[in-house]
Amino acid sequence: MIEIPFDPELHIGPIAVAWHGIFTAVGIFFGVWLPVRLLRGRVSEDAAYSIATWGVVGGIIGARILHVADRWDFYSQHLEQIPMIWTGGIAVWGAAIGGVLGGLIVALRRGDVPIAGTADAAAPGLGLGFALGRIGDIINGEHHSTPCEGFGLCVGYTHPATLGQPGPVHLVVAYEMAWNLVGVALALVLRRPLAALEGRIFWLWLIWYAIGRLWFGSIRVGDPIVGAGLRQDQVMGILTLLVAIPALALLQAGILQRIVGRFRRASAA
Repeated sequence: MIEIPFDPELHIGPIAVAWHGIFTAVGIFFGVWLPVRLLRGRVSEDAAYSIATWGVVGGIIGARILHVADRWDFYSQHLEQIPMIWTGGIAVWGAAIGGVLGGLIVALRRGDVPIAGTADAAAPGLGLGFALGRIGDIINGEHHSTPCEGFGLCVGYTHPATLGQPGPVHLVVAYEMAWNLVGVALALVLRRPLAALEGRIFWLWLIWYAIGRLWFGSIRVGDPIVGAGLRQDQVMGILTLLVAIPALALLQAGILQRIVGRFRRASAA
């Protein structure tokens, strides 16, 4: 068993800063930087940062909304704490959905950016941001998992202030981080082969991400069960696959492009 002895907070004199918050900020920074870099020469810097900014705003709002919905048994009794995001509590699936919708709405309204190509650039940025954010989760020990016996990355948390389990348990957030990084690498590798088939990378990445959340969700514990013995992230993974796979097929048939075109004309009207 690998011992993780870290304090979940960084202490600088009288100031205490949560590692979770630090790496969330790092994830947002690089999650914006990578798509903007990939879009250089195709989209103006102003357009790229405008889309990214509203993507971040949408991601934060979506992450909080889904977290509150997931923990409604608590927040229904403490309504005043719903907007208090600085106290902690976000859902990564909400960040993904809210971030995509926030960026998409701005891109549609601007009318001067390629939707499919921008989505393809956003995919590895989302994956990189999620992966870096997981470093804070690893330090915190915030997400609990099943006992680890034999095969796997077996850890135990030893700091008195830790949120983690004494172990040995699977370091499931590290598995998710590695899965996300592989997804980033695949999205970047496929950019050239699929350059003439814009939009595919985004949906393929989303399928990859959903499969990972379904898989690793099976060894996480302690989160509310939504239904059929499944947690929120697993249900969201299934719903995402039910959307992403048909969307990829519609894109291949040219139908999705026409739908996006109609939305763009309607939003510009």
